[in-house]
Amino acid sequence: MSTSSPFAALRARLPELMPRDELRLRRRLEGARKARDQAAVLARISADVEAAELRVRSRRESVPKIEYPEELPVSKLKDEIAAAIDKHQVVIVAGETGSGKTTQLPKICLELGRGVRGVIGHTQPRRLAARKEQRSEGF
Repeated sequence: MSTSSPFAALRARLPELMPRDELRLRRRLEGARKARDQAAVLARISADVEAAELRVRSRRESVPKIEYPEELPVSKLKDEIAAAIDKHQVVIVAGETGSGKTTQLPKICLELGRGVRGVIGHTQPRRLAARKEQRSEGF
């Protein structure tokens, strides 16, 4: 067995972790190559990888049951929106007030498996514009 094998095995597990854990543990693995007692350092990193995997597994298992109210227009277009989100890095959804954009889009993202390793974020340009306007008026 080569000395790079334990490093490679741990490195292969990193992409399934939350991005912050992946980056932190990747750096530690790189630094571990220079350690005098590599076995001890690798054991600690391995334990931290297991803890990070447990966090992801816990988040995946805690995703709530997702339901879409039929009366919301966004719910009716759920499959089309999900396909767009899955295919594109940025998706802009415009619709009437009360159409379900704010409440249903995060559910669609969760259903696609997003948010388990990170967060789901969306902007509301009208609110951003209002904040900018308030600042320019001295509020």
